[in-house]
Amino acid sequence: MTLRPRTHRLSRRSAMGGLAAAAAGFSHLVAPRHVAASDLSLSDRIDLLYSTQFHFNRDGEPQITVGVMQGQQRVRISAPSGLMILPSGDGGTQITVGRSVEVTLGRARPAQQRYSVLLEELRTGGSRVLDVAAQRWKKAGLDVSEQEIGTLFGVSGTVLDTRRVALTTGAWGSEAEASKHARALATAHGALGRLHPLVGKRASGRMVAKQPGGGAEVAADGVLWFAPRKPGESVTVHDVLSGTTMGTPKRSDRKYRGTIYVAIDRGGELAVVNLISETHVLAGLVPAEIYASAPYAALRAQAVAARGQLVAKLGTRHLDDPFLLCSEQHCQVYAGQDREHPRTTRAVRETAGVVAMRPGGTQLVDTVYSANSGGHTEDNEQVWPSDADPQLRGRADPLLRQPYRDGIATAELGAWLGDPVASYSRPKSEAGKGAYRWTTAIDPGSLEGAPGVPDGIGTLRGLEVLSRGRSGRATAARLVGARKSVVLHGELKIRRALGGLKSSMFVVAPDKDRYGRFVLYGGGHGHGVGMCQHGAIGMATAGKDYSEILAHYYSGALIKKLW
Repeated sequence: MTLRPRTHRLSRRSAMGGLAAAAAGFSHLVAPRHVAASDLSLSDRIDLLYSTQFHFNRDGEPQITVGVMQGQQRVRISAPSGLMILPSGDGGTQITVGRSVEVTLGRARPAQQRYSVLLEELRTGGSRVLDVAAQRWKKAGLDVSEQEIGTLFGVSGTVLDTRRVALTTGAWGSEAEASKHARALATAHGALGRLHPLVGKRASGRMVAKQPGGGAEVAADGVLWFAPRKPGESVTVHDVLSGTTMGTPKRSDRKYRGTIYVAIDRGGELAVVNLISETHVLAGLVPAEIYASAPYAALRAQAVAARGQLVAKLGTRHLDDPFLLCSEQHCQVYAGQDREHPRTTRAVRETAGVVAMRPGGTQLVDTVYSANSGGHTEDNEQVWPSDADPQLRGRADPLLRQPYRDGIATAELGAWLGDPVASYSRPKSEAGKGAYRWTTAIDPGSLEGAPGVPDGIGTLRGLEVLSRGRSGRATAARLVGARKSVVLHGELKIRRALGGLKSSMFVVAPDKDRYGRFVLYGGGHGHGVGMCQHGAIGMATAGKDYSEILAHYYSGALIKKLW
């Protein structure tokens, strides 16, 4: 008998502890039962939309819900051979209609909720670690609460624990007011600054789906599912927001595999969600993360890293939305079927179910990645407020020699950046070399109104780096203005404040240029934690396989196939 995976059902606010009891529940795994939505009451179906639980399809692949669009009053969906409306979900009543359906919002009520600010995320385990972190924030005058996020599930005889502890502060009734405090806390204390919802009552409402020009009309509370009439066909969602051009929203039609459902979002409007297998999500996601022309070993490494990020984020984002992940950069950029490429799809399928595990085999590695490390990756706690992660230690590129192998000391940083030493992270193409080493200039008057810079700083008169990480990246910097000075904490906040630097691995030239601008010599593109994508390409070009690449960037990780 082949044992198939099943999930362990937890709410999005599960209590701490209970791992041993949960693990005991997986001592005898059985094949999962496919539960059709039609077997459930309306309230149960709505609960599933908000649950951290994810199911496995009949092929043994995880099913993920990805938010495609929110805040809509009207949505149009189509399929070449026609659509089926599924009022009760898979396995229930099917209403066959024409090629196109329009869904409009009827009466609706937004969610009743408050918002706290996320200060820091910690991997679960160890009350001492939590106490130390909480005391650090309390010394800054903040009231701190602990919220558990993530999920716990069993697959192929293994219990996986993706839970983390979120340290939060405050409870504001207005999202705008909470966001204001989040920005202030991020600037003043280096907080993560994301909002954590405290839901009192979920949004509810009614929608109507009908064919343009008359025909079938279906009204439903809470949610409606849609599938293509012809199996294997894609479903098109029309007018999906896909960025802005000169401040004007840009919309396009996008094709999606799997099933589409429309639900009521937290604002009391329509949300469009794609229910899709993990393989198809990654097929549409990986080409947006790495060049499809990269060597296959690099594409496989990227597929495994992206899979780890996908699964690790389940239950940690969008806790007040009727889906697990969004399709934007906030989670992972997913543009549907049109973004797929045969080479990256092959890499995804060849590594199906393969993830990077921590020693002990119950936790996934947080397989973060960035474009270019500049030759040396960074310790995770130097970039984000979090505990030190053993698998995310700053590491020198394998080609580097002394004095850089043990980290880039401040005294060596100028020479390091001035001499583009050989490393796997150094792209061969001229187009890519600007990610490895770069030069930029900052106008002293450009900081007024910049993200993360308090109002009233005035013209920049001085820039001083106060602390650096193992890779030489700035982690705290003082901006000396004509009217006041400010200290910024966090590499991303420093990068944004200084006009969107490629990275915070930089030194300031002793003299300004002829235009009176500060000149910065820098290296790398992105936060520098985890896998360097250019480095992965360089290692793959040199003949390294994907497991060697992952083992270098995620110290001590175990590469394991789970499904």
